[in-house]
Amino acid sequence: MAGVAVDWDGGTGDVVTGGTVLTRVAKAGSKREYNIAAVVILALETVTRAGSVALFDGGRVEAAIGQTREPHGTRLPVEMLAFLTGHGRTLASLDLLRIGLASVQGIAMPVGKQVIPVPSLEAMAEAWRLAHPQDAARVITCLDGARADVFVAAFEIREPQSAGDARVLVPPFVATPDEAARTLAALPRDLPLVITGDGALRYQHIWERDLPQATLDTATLNLAGGAVVIAARHTSLAVAPHALRPLYVRRPDAELARARAHADRRAPALTDIRVSRSSSPDDLAEVAALQRRSFTHGWGAEAIQWELENTNVARIYVARTAAGDLVAYCACWIVFDELHINSLAVDERVRRQGVARRLLDKVVRDAIAEGARMATLEVRQSNAAARALYEGLGFRIEGVRRNYYQDPREDGLILWHRTLTGVQTAGQ
Repeated sequence: MAGVAVDWDGGTGDVVTGGTVLTRVAKAGSKREYNIAAVVILALETVTRAGSVALFDGGRVEAAIGQTREPHGTRLPVEMLAFLTGHGRTLASLDLLRIGLASVQGIAMPVGKQVIPVPSLEAMAEAWRLAHPQDAARVITCLDGARADVFVAAFEIREPQSAGDARVLVPPFVATPDEAARTLAALPRDLPLVITGDGALRYQHIWERDLPQATLDTATLNLAGGAVVIAARHTSLAVAPHALRPLYVRRPDAELARARAHADRRAPALTDIRVSRSSSPDDLAEVAALQRRSFTHGWGAEAIQWELENTNVARIYVARTAAGDLVAYCACWIVFDELHINSLAVDERVRRQGVARRLLDKVVRDAIAEGARMATLEVRQSNAAARALYEGLGFRIEGVRRNYYQDPREDGLILWHRTLTGVQTAGQ
């Protein structure tokens, strides 16, 4: 969500929104007329990985898109000020828009500015309209949710040159890409259908399969540019910074953490774990759900199923309780005489009870039976629990992959066990 801080002084208002590193400035002198007082708006967007920044000043939009080499927090303050200075402005001359709610509140409060909320998916629809001033369409805006899910909404743009907001057809919601595609398949087809955003690119195969009539627009949009224009239309919605409230489409991480902690206290002790190699659709759906709970970027059931059906090296193992609950999985390859452990996760409720070791016992024994003599994997440098597990089995660090992991960006350690028959598993 975007928020805008506004302060009126002699009929002039200014605004701010989200954050970025700047690589280029696209100048677009808008010919649209906005029925508002003279306003200066700085829009800083941090929803997308690259981020974007825009300045609405004198009826013109100056905008830039960021890079992804550094996280927003390390580049936002300096780049925001550099962008303002480059366009002859300072924070003192602005009213403010969005940097994520906490950031914009932190900027707005000390300088006595107000804030205007701008939903991110609406900003994306407006950014698409600005990039396609002649095109009428129904636009699906799609952000990667980073848990094998997407944030999506649908908008109708019948008059691209209109100064009004795009019409909301489907309000924002979160779902798996498959669920989202099924929901959006019911949209009318009297206008071209366009899907845009980083979720369009990441799940391209699903959109092409389930919405073949749609055009995937994977061009990078400047969300700050869209937010700044929407904010300029709705300066009357400005509120005090402390009155700004987040609009959650998905349960926030803090709430999920509290729920998991509560579940941990109620989790029963494990007395019987059954590990098996599997490829059943039911297993894969449960594995995908565990991935979403465990990792920022899970594969998804479709990707796992494709790998199992189209390669002869892929294996997947699952661990279940006596009651049948899936509590862990391991996805791996056997390539010639090497076992590659690609992904392993254990349900948080049953961690530190030996489940991973029992799972690896089965994986390693089967791999040895198929001719594997060594094993390798990658692990986050900060994942002390996983490193202790693997090093306890005899794996050793032999290399580093710089910036291998994303969200947060982190080096990956390359571990090898060169004599797999010597792995001390649960059965030894």
